[in-house]
Amino acid sequence: MNDVSQLATAMLAIAFTAMLLVTGQWFMEYRLQHEAETPLAAMMTLPP
Repeated sequence: MNDVSQLATAMLAIAFTAMLLVTGQWFMEYRLQHEAETPLAAMMTLPP
């Protein structure tokens, strides 16, 4: 029974890590798409 518990814990840790990697990738792609517009607008508003 102890081996089953350890296996379940290991599988839960792997699933959690995979979920964090996937959501982190989605977050970075979202940020890069929406942050790409900000520097141009900020640069155009700066005085010469």
